[in-house]
Amino acid sequence: MSKAKELSPLKVLARRIDAHLKRFEADPVINAERPQGGMMLAPYYQPCAWHGYRGIAIRYIDFQGTSHLSKAEAERYADLLDGGFVGRHTQMPAAGTGERAG
Repeated sequence: MSKAKELSPLKVLARRIDAHLKRFEADPVINAERPQGGMMLAPYYQPCAWHGYRGIAIRYIDFQGTSHLSKAEAERYADLLDGGFVGRHTQMPAAGTGERAG
């Protein structure tokens, strides 16, 4: 009988974030279209998070660029998401404060 392969900590972290992003996309209030660059765009379109060699990659809108987070940044973002935070990693409260970054 083979032993089940354990997931790497980065893969587990990416899956936590990815689950929240999928939930945001499915929520019509969170994912309501907003004006952006003269067009109406939803903030989440086929979002995903995946693990890389050194951290986590996140894409909020399929046809836009990817952001890369260190393991520490991704852990903080995932913890905030688990605690009820709704938003992108660029909108996280600054560390040690209740204020949003950016």
